[in-house]
Amino acid sequence: MRRTYTFGAIVAIYHLTAKMISRARGQSAVAAAAYRFGVALRDERYGITHRFAADRAIAHAEIMAPPGAPAWAGVRDQLWNRVEAGERRKDAQLARVVEIALPAELSPGENLSLVRDYVAGEFIARGMIADFCLRGDPGKPHAHILLTLRLVTAEGFGLKERRWNGRAVLQEWRAAWAERANDHLARAGHGVRIDHRTLEAQQIELAPAKRVGVPRGRRDEETLPPHLADRVLQQQRIAQINGDLIAEDPTVVLRALTHQRPLFTRPELAEFLRPRTHGDAQFEAVLARVLASPELVALGTGPGPGPEARFTSRDMIEAEKSLLRRVASMAARRQTRSAMRATAGSWAQTLNEEQRRIFDTLTGDGDAKAVVLDAGPGKAALLTAVHGAWSEAGLTVLGAAPSARAASALQLATGIACAALDTREDAWSQEIDLPSRDTVLIVDEAERLGLKQLERVVAIADKARSTIVLIGDAAHLHAMKAEPPLAMLLRLRPR
Repeated sequence: MRRTYTFGAIVAIYHLTAKMISRARGQSAVAAAAYRFGVALRDERYGITHRFAADRAIAHAEIMAPPGAPAWAGVRDQLWNRVEAGERRKDAQLARVVEIALPAELSPGENLSLVRDYVAGEFIARGMIADFCLRGDPGKPHAHILLTLRLVTAEGFGLKERRWNGRAVLQEWRAAWAERANDHLARAGHGVRIDHRTLEAQQIELAPAKRVGVPRGRRDEETLPPHLADRVLQQQRIAQINGDLIAEDPTVVLRALTHQRPLFTRPELAEFLRPRTHGDAQFEAVLARVLASPELVALGTGPGPGPEARFTSRDMIEAEKSLLRRVASMAARRQTRSAMRATAGSWAQTLNEEQRRIFDTLTGDGDAKAVVLDAGPGKAALLTAVHGAWSEAGLTVLGAAPSARAASALQLATGIACAALDTREDAWSQEIDLPSRDTVLIVDEAERLGLKQLERVVAIADKARSTIVLIGDAAHLHAMKAEPPLAMLLRLRPR
């Protein structure tokens, strides 16, 4: 694998919280907007002006609204005063605020593009108005998104959408943030990824940190209120426990870190360890223990800025070897399916010459295929044809993609039964819907898969003697500066 990942000094984290702005808590939508955007807004309901000093950390503020929304939707004071005027109950829910941590590896412009993409896809498309700002606090860039609770039309606000309050919808928003952030990170050439799932679901043994709400520099102050002091002590206990666990078994932190980024430098390792240890003494001891571990593999200096040595884990090296070995073995299998030979030609009749060549490759011998396709009608036509040929030959065709959004798009375009890859893996872990010898598994947007996940999926297909087809998106591969694990499989294709 050509290792061309770029590195940053700060590790990207996953953080997304959502909470209500409610009169029952004595809150005001206008005040909430004034506070978050550091502006003075006149609150017409209460006849007061909420004044907050402009926050220099606010890098950008913007309102996004659905097409056809009234003009006042784009004016901050008018928008939130209309929200207030539209609610009569003294305990009314007024707005929802979503706070997200932005990837530190992305530039301010790249993070703005990411937030706009996320807001448009998850909130504006549902009929909400979103008033958001990006904060460039050193070391922890983040965004606040203030959302309306009523469907907006050209006539104004309609009924409240209660389904937006459901836990399932919140889980969709959490998963979608990870998907879109990882997409933008990959396009910017970064190997780091974030994961919205719990540490347990990620099979990471470390105890999760608790939200403290106190800057790190103030945590040793004796003047902290008792409830904040208790939070600090609890977090310190968790860090101490994690530090002890890592010191006993360094592979715990190596698995956790390589789950997020396949390659890392010593500063990135230290950055990852710092909040997972308590005090300088434990931090230094744990760092030394990890650096001395035989499970840590030094890869030499990289092409990124600075001469820092790059590392990975022996586990990642073994996963790469396993993946290459399995794919080579599967590609050499010659499963002659007479039914396929008899019917395949009729499905290819409507395809052009290039599509027929790929069609013949996908429906031919070998149980492991990797191809690159341009998104659009041509891809849909090709996959619809191979789906028809496989199905007519008695094979079960299943689709998967890194995100639920991509899986849904693939199913809509081709008729192939699709699901997010995480969903497929969860089912397989419970021995549900396991592939068989008569299964063809199509994995779309496979360039977005990390090495370990790609190896796991190929191993499932290999064990079942299924056929697996890995499809890379041509535009995504061209835009990605960091080479994904799929690339080394594409180089194995016969010419």
